[in-house]
Amino acid sequence: MTEPHEDGAAALPLAVTYAPDGRLAEALQALVGRVGAIAGAPERAQPFTAAVQQVVAWVTAHRADLAGDVAMTFDRDGDRLLGDLRWTATGTPVAPALTATDGVDVACDVAGSEVRCRISCRCA
Repeated sequence: MTEPHEDGAAALPLAVTYAPDGRLAEALQALVGRVGAIAGAPERAQPFTAAVQQVVAWVTAHRADLAGDVAMTFDRDGDRLLGDLRWTATGTPVAPALTATDGVDVACDVAGSEVRCRISCRCA
């Protein structure tokens, strides 16, 4: 993860699956910050990083409501940085209520027992 690349975009797409047990919260926040940094100017990607970190914090706070692991995928499409986080809920699934800010689009929804959050911005 810390290996320098001449072309940071070569590190994307990146897919990570983790168990939301709370022990990895700081590492995941660092990973998200690194994704933003390798995709473009860190100051431009900061709002994207903050939005993904909000989802990670929400998942960590509600980990008792999750069944299994959380899947995170990051990619780049032209100048758009994309994040996709998915998990299966126990009981009645609830999507985080997050709002778009600073040019970052955030959409969280529920399909059956799966919750999915898509985050994107023109920041890469």
